[in-house]
Amino acid sequence: MDEQAQKVTTGDELSPARELAVWLRALRSFFDLADHPLTDAERASVPERSFKCETAVVRDVLVRCLHLLGTVARVAVAVESAEEPRPHAVREAAPAFAGVKSSLGDLSDVLRDACGLAESLLESPAVAFAAWSGLGGVIERELRRSDAAALIVEAGEEGDAGSLQEPLQALARALASDELSGDVAAIFAGFTRLLSLLDFIGRSLARDGQLKRLLPVFTLIQADTRVLLDFIEGRALKVADVERGAREILDGTAYAVRMELRKAFEHELVGFCSTRQPPQLFARVENAAGLLRDCYQQSIVALAQSFDPTLDGTRLFGSFETKLGQSLVLRRDLWRIIRLVRRPALGAEPPTQAAVVEHLNAFREQSQRYLMYKDWEPLERFQEEIESARGAAQLEQTLHRFEAFLETLFGQVNMRVILAAHPFDATSVEP
Repeated sequence: MDEQAQKVTTGDELSPARELAVWLRALRSFFDLADHPLTDAERASVPERSFKCETAVVRDVLVRCLHLLGTVARVAVAVESAEEPRPHAVREAAPAFAGVKSSLGDLSDVLRDACGLAESLLESPAVAFAAWSGLGGVIERELRRSDAAALIVEAGEEGDAGSLQEPLQALARALASDELSGDVAAIFAGFTRLLSLLDFIGRSLARDGQLKRLLPVFTLIQADTRVLLDFIEGRALKVADVERGAREILDGTAYAVRMELRKAFEHELVGFCSTRQPPQLFARVENAAGLLRDCYQQSIVALAQSFDPTLDGTRLFGSFETKLGQSLVLRRDLWRIIRLVRRPALGAEPPTQAAVVEHLNAFREQSQRYLMYKDWEPLERFQEEIESARGAAQLEQTLHRFEAFLETLFGQVNMRVILAAHPFDATSVEP
């Protein structure tokens, strides 16, 4: 794959400075309850509920920030004291701190004091909203005063924006109007930064890190997505020379993103902080991040193709082609199982218990990994019921419920954005 076909993000580990930039921005967004995944009832009960879980999340993020800041400070000293030029990777690990070296120490003191305040709040049986909000006010005020924090965040944002792919940059530059060109480039850059945050979450999932600590990153994603949507709806949609097709794409993009954002925050992540089981936390993070990643990637591709229909989405996202192939295989294999358990309704002999179990074992070994993690458990529970069924009547009842579950699951898979251009044809699925 040539340079123009590189992914928006590489999936490599972030430098300490860029990771620290994410956490500092996430901390500041976390204290805005408008960006939290709360139900209406939870929002109404804010004055009465305890924010101890949220305070523990803040404490954990502050501890991580202190660790990263120590690394950044050590690298900064090494870079400044060295005579020979440093490679880019080292320069990225510690932005130039000329004139603000003392502010690094001050920032460390701020983070340490805030961490101590959070620890003291956690000693109480409950943390009132006023106390939690006060902690946020202290952190917000001190981070705004810190030159080092401003420099770290600015360098991190520049790094994310710099990962915008050349095909997208070239497409935006080629537009006839300078105003439209700037707006489209800003939209591409906005989605690219959001995808960088989702990649950050993906890396945390891969190394099975502290999952609750990711909640502030999700609130940051929600805040940044709303800013981008306001830009699309308030400026880009009003540019006079936007072609009708592109205007419809922008309008549709804003609508689709709002819907997927609502799914992620009002369904997948609701109750996240109070969830205790690691598998459930993992599933919630994976599902929410997957929904948003697919939506943002599809938004970029759809907008780009509205100006250049020849542009191939797989050039922008290497996972696009892989994900399409996986989804097609998953849909086909689910349909085969549905057709197997539906045999009596089609006038055929009912499947044997052994045949169904054999198909499910094959599915578990092959296609099940392409499902969302949350769907694994109910699928495995049905298999256990089928295996333990005693007699034809019990097996028939279990398979009837299983068929209904499979049809719902098949419908969810078939609605994946990446399958929109590939309508399902049952006659094409061989037995």
